[in-house]
Amino acid sequence: MTKHLTQLTSAEIACIWTNYMQDSMSKCVLSYFLQTVEDEDIRPLIQWAYDISCTHIEELTTLFQKEQIPLPTGFTDEDVNVNAPRLYTDAFMLNYLSHMTRVRDAWI
Repeated sequence: MTKHLTQLTSAEIACIWTNYMQDSMSKCVLSYFLQTVEDEDIRPLIQWAYDISCTHIEELTTLFQKEQIPLPTGFTDEDVNVNAPRLYTDAFMLNYLSHMTRVRDAWI
């Protein structure tokens, strides 16, 4: 049986590129939230979302490398100061997580 290797379409590349950028941004925001959250009942939710973003970044990086597509220049740890004073309430952090899951569901 002949194996046919198909390349990703431009729409597929745009989608994984966008997902990479979103997850790299989410990782930065969530790392700040982890440093500043006060309610210990909320921390596991933020950690869970952070872990998902990290996993997605790893999977997308592997896909880019496999397809020999340049890795996007996403957001990095240098783009966020996790030691900055607290800017957001715990309620905002929960609201952020709620909105991000809706956005994520729309892309998948």
